[in-house]
Amino acid sequence: MRTFRDAKAMAKTLRAELLERTQVELGHSEALEIVSRMFGHDNWNIMAAKIDELSHIHGDGSYGPESAASLTIPVLRIFDVEQAKRFYLDFLGCTLDFGGPVHEGGAYYGQVTRSTTTLHLTETPYISSPGTTIGIWTSGLDDLHEELNKKRLAIEVWSPAVWVPQPEEMPWGRVMTVTDPFGNSFRFTEPHDTEKQRLARW
Repeated sequence: MRTFRDAKAMAKTLRAELLERTQVELGHSEALEIVSRMFGHDNWNIMAAKIDELSHIHGDGSYGPESAASLTIPVLRIFDVEQAKRFYLDFLGCTLDFGGPVHEGGAYYGQVTRSTTTLHLTETPYISSPGTTIGIWTSGLDDLHEELNKKRLAIEVWSPAVWVPQPEEMPWGRVMTVTDPFGNSFRFTEPHDTEKQRLARW
């Protein structure tokens, strides 16, 4: 399955198909812009930055299994797909790698990614109940707090009275915890020595 990391290959396929089927010749940059919008990005520059942000996972720019940014992937229970998309895509700023019913009429199963974090979201009944806490090591915690705190008023995830908490000082670093609409929590932690950790920004 192709993901946003295959954008250039998808643009090439789009150009070839349009030329063969409709005799319309589309420029490479135009095709990249179309593919970017298909993945929910405003333009190719934004999407290219996202791809570049993840390129450190393997030095040669290749990626691990399918579209995952990490090899260990938490599976989180959700109960409302549209509400989950508002939180994970619109609010947290993740990219939807794939998602849909596992079979016709079946439960939703999807994958979202931001930076080096990949999560699976599912309505599948046998997945354990929500209430999971996911620890995410990152740098730029203040910038992330500012980003999410601005979004909370524009995106209908919680009541406007609910704010994004300020990072707290802990012995191991600064911590900010954000909870999704289903009771799963994300503990973003910026260690005191970010230079030593060489952490990606989230």
